[in-house]
Amino acid sequence: MTALMKIQTFIQAYVQAIASILEADVTVVDQELIRVAGTGNYLNDIGNTVSHANFFETILHTGSSGIIRDVNNDPNCAECEKRAQCQELANLAYPIFQKQIVVGIISIVAFEEKQRKNLLENKEKLEEFLKYMSMLLESKLYTEQAKERLEEQLKVVHTAENVWSFVGNSPKMQEALRIGRKVAASDSTVFLRGESGTGKEIMAKMIHDLSPRREKLMISINCAAIPEHLVESELFGYEEGAFTGAKKHGSVGKFELADKSTIFLDEIGDMPLHVQTKLLRVLQEKQVERIGGRKPIPIDIRVICATHQNIEQMVAEGKFREDLYYRLNIIPITLPPLRMRKDDIPALITYYMQYYNQKLCKNLQEITPEALQAMVAYHWPGNVRELKNIVEYLANITEGQCITISDLPEHIMLHAQTANKNRSLEEMLGDYEKRLLSRMLKSGATLEEKQNIADLLQISQATLYRKLKKYGL
Repeated sequence: MTALMKIQTFIQAYVQAIASILEADVTVVDQELIRVAGTGNYLNDIGNTVSHANFFETILHTGSSGIIRDVNNDPNCAECEKRAQCQELANLAYPIFQKQIVVGIISIVAFEEKQRKNLLENKEKLEEFLKYMSMLLESKLYTEQAKERLEEQLKVVHTAENVWSFVGNSPKMQEALRIGRKVAASDSTVFLRGESGTGKEIMAKMIHDLSPRREKLMISINCAAIPEHLVESELFGYEEGAFTGAKKHGSVGKFELADKSTIFLDEIGDMPLHVQTKLLRVLQEKQVERIGGRKPIPIDIRVICATHQNIEQMVAEGKFREDLYYRLNIIPITLPPLRMRKDDIPALITYYMQYYNQKLCKNLQEITPEALQAMVAYHWPGNVRELKNIVEYLANITEGQCITISDLPEHIMLHAQTANKNRSLEEMLGDYEKRLLSRMLKSGATLEEKQNIADLLQISQATLYRKLKKYGL
């Protein structure tokens, strides 16, 4: 399919508007001489090869405009097999470019003597008009190409990590999932609340993947990760020349990319106030206007937003628009932190052990009760994301198939020791000593390697052996 055929619906509406202004018929053909769009006599000829190929072939080859003033006397029409039946009296055509290559032609056709006279008398003006119409089509082609390219770049490969499966059976998480699944078929705005690392983006993907919009890619944007002066252009796009440094042909915004799909606005609490105003207008009017643009662009989107902040407090402090808050907070879903669903930790550890076994070609099979107790006791400020990272760490450093207490990171061990108030100083020092020796002692260590460990710790070899026996190492 040619580039022009990909936007055939747009072009057809485009030529109908031009024809009504000029009071003459308009047609567009692509570089394969297939009629992409047309009005009047050519309305039923869309998709067919044009008959007057010589004239259009010359324009495709030269990249210059052309005119047939009189079909009866024009050399381009001399060998046309349909010349006797041709109803055209005159034809003014202009090339359509894409990256300086001719990809089609737009032309004004006269079927009546009055139209022919007007076309010839105003040739220069009409040719200039077609030039700008061609440039607008070129801009549309560029926008569509950029959109396709970005969608390709953003395609997500669904692996075990992102198949929106939430592990665990805690009541609060199951309630959040129940609501998410129930509202997936709706177009209502969803507001996801929860600390960082609780799975808000995974929840958004689940809702999108269960929705009627799942055939198109969900567009995600982290409002906190974009410099404040660029948020508006990233969301809504801009036209060429809108500001210093603006790209040629402008840029497509995330809202345009999300047309007929879902847009996920993560960390919306970090959105600047002036952008909040424009966002509210976009949500109310269902159309977006690029920076520097004059024409609103209709959009059909479903909005899912998320934040870890206390948005109600931000509203009270004037840091977030109250009217936008009520516009977004239609279906609130709160994801609980990991410390409030500790019963799910063993299942999460098992899940990520299996995941990293496959991803890193490891063979972790179990975790000792002592190590598991330490991980459950930990407060997990980074929530599931932190737990996932810890399991990846363990998969890389654990020797053998079993995760032991000595494999855990220092901060988890320290928290477990301080949390257990019944443990004596001697017991905590013993745990640390066992962990240290376990890390230093390789499996199948030789006598020489054990002597080196003793020397490093500045103890005798006998003392080392005694401690190894004490800790079962």
